[in-house]
Amino acid sequence: MKINWKHTMVMFILSASLVIPSASFHALADEKYTQSTSLASYQLTDAIKVEVKSILNESTSEGTRIAAVVRIFNNGDRLTGVPEYEVRVKTQEGLEYIMRPSQANVKNIQPKETAELSYMNVVDRYDAFSLTELSWLDVDEFVYPKQEKRIISIPVSAIEWKGEKAVLSDPAVMKKWEDAFTIPVLSSTVEYKPISLNEQNTKEGPMTIVGLLATNKGDKKTAIPDFRINGVSDKKVYTGKRLEQDKLLLEPGEQHYIHYAIPVRNRMELKSLSILTPEDFAVDDKTHNNYLIGRLMITLPGADNNLRFLNQLVQYEWNKPIKFDPLYKLIRPEVDVSMVDLQLHESAGGGFKAAVAKFKLLNHSENPLQVPEFQAELSSVSGNKYLGTRQNTLVETLIPNISYVIYYSFIIPSTETGEQLAMQILDTKSVEPYNIPLAAFKTKVMEETSDKSLAFYPFQVTLNDWSTGANYNMSSGSLPYSYKLNLDFSIKLQDEVVVDQSFSKMRLELADAKNRIMVSKVLSFTGENKLVSGTQTINFDLDRFETTVYLRIYEIIDTPFGEARRLIQTLKR
Repeated sequence: MKINWKHTMVMFILSASLVIPSASFHALADEKYTQSTSLASYQLTDAIKVEVKSILNESTSEGTRIAAVVRIFNNGDRLTGVPEYEVRVKTQEGLEYIMRPSQANVKNIQPKETAELSYMNVVDRYDAFSLTELSWLDVDEFVYPKQEKRIISIPVSAIEWKGEKAVLSDPAVMKKWEDAFTIPVLSSTVEYKPISLNEQNTKEGPMTIVGLLATNKGDKKTAIPDFRINGVSDKKVYTGKRLEQDKLLLEPGEQHYIHYAIPVRNRMELKSLSILTPEDFAVDDKTHNNYLIGRLMITLPGADNNLRFLNQLVQYEWNKPIKFDPLYKLIRPEVDVSMVDLQLHESAGGGFKAAVAKFKLLNHSENPLQVPEFQAELSSVSGNKYLGTRQNTLVETLIPNISYVIYYSFIIPSTETGEQLAMQILDTKSVEPYNIPLAAFKTKVMEETSDKSLAFYPFQVTLNDWSTGANYNMSSGSLPYSYKLNLDFSIKLQDEVVVDQSFSKMRLELADAKNRIMVSKVLSFTGENKLVSGTQTINFDLDRFETTVYLRIYEIIDTPFGEARRLIQTLKR
């Protein structure tokens, strides 16, 4: 919104502005600016000191928006009124523009208190120019000619910000991905460290999620201040948004993660991240002009190499508790989560594979605890990511000292071998609908062993013996042969665990020498008709007599794309 405030200048320089040559405001995108990290204080009155926090010089469709935010500090011992001085900004040509005060500016300031004052003007200019100083003047308009006394002038060239396409050049504010940093204009005690840069597909489109670790280095409780992160490519600026909306307070030494979502299709497009602080100017009680001031620039080499990410991970040791980041609260410390199995299944109709990971959850507290609803994601060495589908389950509570096993299926291409993989455990609840990594480790599909009894974890399944028999019955019409398949199983649990009725199942197939299926049956390890130790008999009729048959045993699971199965064993009679 354009402020209804003409570019009122000191009259003796008004004519000079009419001869300034115009320049394309698009050139601003290629300019570099310096940005100081510290604020210098100046004495405005005997009791009040002032420092310039932000200077904006931004080209808009309505002209050039000039804004300033200053901090004032009452060093006195009594309530003091804010001096009603006129605030002006000077350009490099020597032109001065009077700044309009925000309607939200305070009129008085308590002793030892700090307050922020905001000023703005929109100038009907579209050429490029720079600002050099901000001044306070005592103007007496009730005498003729009016009298002016310049109180102080503060240089502002070093902190001028020319909009979102501006590029910072001061080495003090250029950071590498691995560097920790502070934002002194907000807090000198809260330190930030970039820790993650992940791509995610959401309902809002592709997003790149930036994660920072905030640490309170001071000796007092401190709030994590509001700031923004934008993504910068060669041609475009992508506006990010902070995901944690609640106010976060840090005790001395305490740490907390904060995250930003940037709507960029591929994080490889990003060259850097801009750290910006928001400012506000109140035109009136209902109208506010908001803008951002750039403070830091983070370059991204080293943050986007998937092979490097994979190499930095530790190889996972099967059936050992996964080490979760203690700053996250989704998975309580009383719950151990272990990965006990990772196998490749083939789709029943072809076209894809399914990697199936089984996780064991153990509640080692004395009280029932809720089953944590985490997500899992597999990554290949080439950078492909596969989000897991959690087993459908009605179990909501973990019983003390009894493990619960749940599986996740990952739909992967048929060409994937599963040799080099990274597993990430994700939090899908804290900043829905986005995923936040809780743990990551290097893994691969488990190697096949000769002991087929361990293939149905947590059940140990041993086929002791099997046989087939056939009888001919002339009165049976088109299916004169009656078959009986006898199977002798031993079933027991490997650990003290429970599973529910949606867990993986056993599929039996009896085929002839030409690979024609004679009979198949699915057996469950849970429920009323669950598979138990002893003899299982399957009766069926067929139109032919077969002397050679093959028994195939599969583990099967349900996926969103249909049934996936893994061949455990093939036996011949």
